[in-house]
Amino acid sequence: MENYEEFITYAWNEFINQGHINPKVRMEIAESWKRCMGYEVSPMNGKGNDKYKASEKLKVEENAQLISVAHPIIENIYNIVKGSGFAIMLADKDAYIMDIIGDNDIMKMADDLNFVKGQLWTENAVGTNAIGTALFLDKPVQTIGAEHFGIHQHSWTCSCSPIHDEEGNIIGFINMSGNVHSAHSHTLAMVTSAAQLIEKQMALTISNKLMNITFDSICEGMIVIDENLNIKRVNDRAIEILDIDHKEVVKMNIRQLMSSVNFNEIINENIISYNNVECDFYINKKRVKCIINAVPMKVTDKVIGIVITFREVQDVHKLVSKVIGYSASYNFNDFITENKRMKDIINFCKKIARSHSNVLIEGESGTGKELIAQSIHNYSERREGPFVAVNCASIPRELVESELFGYEKGAFTGASKEGHPGKFEIANGGTIFLDEIGELPLDIQSKLLRVLDNNKIIRVGGTYEKQLDIRVVGATNRNLKEEIKRKNFREDLYYRLNVMSIKTIALNERKEDIDVLVRYFVEILNAKSKDQHKKVNKSYIDKLKKYNWPGNVRELRNIVERDYYLSDEYFVTSYDEEQITSTNDLDIHDKKELSIIPMQILEKETIENAIRICDGNIVKAANYLNISRSTLYRKIKRYNINNN
Repeated sequence: MENYEEFITYAWNEFINQGHINPKVRMEIAESWKRCMGYEVSPMNGKGNDKYKASEKLKVEENAQLISVAHPIIENIYNIVKGSGFAIMLADKDAYIMDIIGDNDIMKMADDLNFVKGQLWTENAVGTNAIGTALFLDKPVQTIGAEHFGIHQHSWTCSCSPIHDEEGNIIGFINMSGNVHSAHSHTLAMVTSAAQLIEKQMALTISNKLMNITFDSICEGMIVIDENLNIKRVNDRAIEILDIDHKEVVKMNIRQLMSSVNFNEIINENIISYNNVECDFYINKKRVKCIINAVPMKVTDKVIGIVITFREVQDVHKLVSKVIGYSASYNFNDFITENKRMKDIINFCKKIARSHSNVLIEGESGTGKELIAQSIHNYSERREGPFVAVNCASIPRELVESELFGYEKGAFTGASKEGHPGKFEIANGGTIFLDEIGELPLDIQSKLLRVLDNNKIIRVGGTYEKQLDIRVVGATNRNLKEEIKRKNFREDLYYRLNVMSIKTIALNERKEDIDVLVRYFVEILNAKSKDQHKKVNKSYIDKLKKYNWPGNVRELRNIVERDYYLSDEYFVTSYDEEQITSTNDLDIHDKKELSIIPMQILEKETIENAIRICDGNIVKAANYLNISRSTLYRKIKRYNINNN
C-alpha cells in the first residue's frame, strides 16, 4: 500500500503540474481529475466550502425517514470498527453530510477538513472524493490518498456506496473514512453491504407504512387474531364501529366479543372461510349487528391466524338500497299543476317533510300518492337515506311478515341460512312507503302498530328487538274509516299512522291542469322521439276535458302517449274518441229489485258485471269496484271468473 501511496502521489503531481495522466491511474479516478479541472476546483484545497453549506436542521427534516433507518445500521458498523480510526458518514442524495459517527482522533481530522454536517461533498465542491465520485458514477467508490483531487484530503482513505430506493433512484450515501494508512478493500465491501441493508430496510419501512395506511383507511372494520383467537391488531374503522378503546381491545380474545361464530373451524381448517355472515358483537353491554368475512392467514400451509373484516348491517343495507334502487327520484318541482288546492297541498307537504311524523296519503289511484311520498322524503332530513316502496297488496299473505320485518336463519323451511333483512331494516335511516296499506292482513296491522309505537322490529324467528330510525308513509285508495267499520282495518293503527293526513285531488276536480299536463307529456315524448315533434291544439285539450278520468293522471298520461304515437298529423289527435266518451255514461250498479242473495254471489256477479262493462279492462274494473288490481285478481281466481 505504501508503494501505491507513493505512486499515486507522484501521478497526482504529474497531472497537476504537467497535465499528464499516468496510464496506471485507475480510469474512474483519472476521469474525475479531468472533471475537477473543468470545474476549476483548486487542487491545493479539498476542505469543505462554507459557501455551499446547507442548514443541518433542514437536511435532517428532509431526510428524516432515511436517517431513522440508516442511523441504527451506522451505529452497528461503528461498534464493529470502533477504535480503528474510522468515521462513518451518511449523506443525502445531493451529497450533503447529514450524520457522522467516529473515533475522537478521526472526528478531529474531519473538523479540520470541514468534513462536517451540512457540508456539500461533491466533486464540484471539494474535488475527487468517494462520495462525490460515487454520486457521479452511481456506484461504490474507494479513494486512497492522492487519488483525492484536493491536497488536504491526501491523508484520507474513503469508501462510499450509494443508497437506492425501489425504483433505483439515489436517496443517499453511506461513507467510511479513515487514515490513508488504514486503507483496505474490506471497507468498501462493508459500506456496500450496509447500503444494501439500508435499502432493504427502507423498502420494508415504506411497505409497512403503506400497509398501515391501507389497514386504517379501508371503509370496513378489520381485526387480526392469532391461532389462539387473541386479538393482535385492529384498524381505526373497527375502533369506530365497536366504540371501544384500542388498548382495551388488543388485550381481548375474540370470543369475548363474538360468541355466535366458531373461528376454530377456520383454525382447524374444517372450513375455508366465512363470507357475509350476519352476527353480533357484544361490547360493554351493547350489541352491534354486523356482517363479517373471515379468512385464514397461512405460513407454509399452516394457519397462524385469521383476518376478520366487517361492516355494520345498517351500512350494508344503505349500500344495497343504492345498488338495487331504493331511492326517491321525484321532488316537489316535478308537480305539474295550476290548481290552487293542489299548490296548497304541496306547501302543506313541505311542512310535513320538515317533521318526523308518520304520514297517511289517501286518494284515488293515479293521483300521485307515491310522487308525494318521494317528494316528502327528498325534502326532508332523510334525503340521504333509503326510500323503500312496498306495495302491500302484491305480497302473498303468508310472506307479508317476513318481507316487512325479515327473518332469522332457520326461521322456517326454505329460509336462507344467513337470515334475511326485511324492508323496514333496509329502510333504516330513511323512509318506508307502504302503498295500498289498507290491504294488509289484520295480524300484520297489529305488528305494524307496535313498530309505529316504539320504532323497533323483531324478525320472524328472532328474539332481539332492533331499534330503527325510520319514517312511515302509508297510502291507500280505500276509505279507511269505512274499512274500520267493516272490521277490515284497525282503528288504533289508523290514528297512529294518520298523524299527518294528505288527501290527493282527483284529476276530475282540477281539470285546468289537463292542459299543462298534456303539454308536459308531449314535451317528454318529443324529447324521446328523434324523428317526431308534435304539438297540441286547443280542440284536443277540450275533448280531454270533457272526460271524467276515473284513472286520473295515470290514465291521462297513457292516453296522451297512445294518441301521440298513433297520430299521423303534425298535431296530436284523439285516436279513439268513443273510448273517452262512452265510459262517462257507465252505470255499473244496475237497478234491480232487492232480494236476499248470499254475499259471495253478489260479489261474484258485481265483479263479472264490472269486467263485462269495462270490456275486460281489469284496471278500470278495479277502479270502479274501489279495490286494488291485485285484490281483483285474487277474487277472480277465487270465484273462477272468466275475465277474457
